[in-house]
Amino acid sequence: DTGRETSSPGTELSENQAKKEKERLIKELQLITEERNDLRDRLRFLTERSMKNRSHFRPNPYYEDLERMEEAVMSILHNLEMENTEVHENNHKLKKEITFSR
Repeated sequence: DTGRETSSPGTELSENQAKKEKERLIKELQLITEERNDLRDRLRFLTERSMKNRSHFRPNPYYEDLERMEEAVMSILHNLEMENTEVHENNHKLKKEITFSR
């Protein structure tokens, strides 16, 4: 037994501390890994949702057709209003002439 070294109480204590520190670091690493995975999943979800929402901003040919039709209808409406105003003015002039000639 004389050639055999025995661990001193100081060495035993530092090995015990090292083991506890290793366990603490392993738990911390697991928590950090879980948080990273959670954040990665959230980012993936938001990115996919963002990509899906972009499809609403893509030009819709039916919507573009409706916009062109609306422009045409609004133009026709404007022309009819102008024509109506002109007819109303002409009608008013004719009434004045009729009244004047009587």
